[in-house]
Amino acid sequence: MRQYFQKFTLYDLILIAALSAIGLAMKPIIHPMIQMISGPLRIPGGSLSGGFYMMWLALARVIVNKPGSALLFGLSQGMTVMLVGFFGSHGVFSLISYSMPGLVVEIFAIFFRGQSLFILCLYSVVANLTGTIAVATVVMQLPLIMLMISGLSSIFSGLMGGYFAEIVLGKLKKYKIVEG
Repeated sequence: MRQYFQKFTLYDLILIAALSAIGLAMKPIIHPMIQMISGPLRIPGGSLSGGFYMMWLALARVIVNKPGSALLFGLSQGMTVMLVGFFGSHGVFSLISYSMPGLVVEIFAIFFRGQSLFILCLYSVVANLTGTIAVATVVMQLPLIMLMISGLSSIFSGLMGGYFAEIVLGKLKKYKIVEG
């Protein structure tokens, strides 16, 4: 059991913080573009754009490859959003809505490991679906049919995010920024 809990190195923490910051920095850029599509369809924009934010969470878990890395990613984003009042802030609930996807990814990481496209897509999908359900039920209080539509769009978006995460990971390995 003791081997399961490994200490984070400074490099691990910097990597998690950098990926977390990139994920937050993408929100004000991507969300308005996605809103042009999701708005007329009456789909919450976060469910359709979330896969592109959650790809960074998936990358943090896969690259650092230590238990707790995805949760730490989510907590750092939640605290930043809550304290700064950043784009997508839901007050104190932000701490929960940003850390829950990381917690779910950690649970899935117990059973699924590696750096494959499947793993990146799986992590992105479950993270985006978790975030979508949390915000749609608690903040937006969507009816069941809209929750289902949001869930389906979050799965599609998570798959796209996982695919793009695979491309980013390949580039990071190519330039020897990360090991692989």
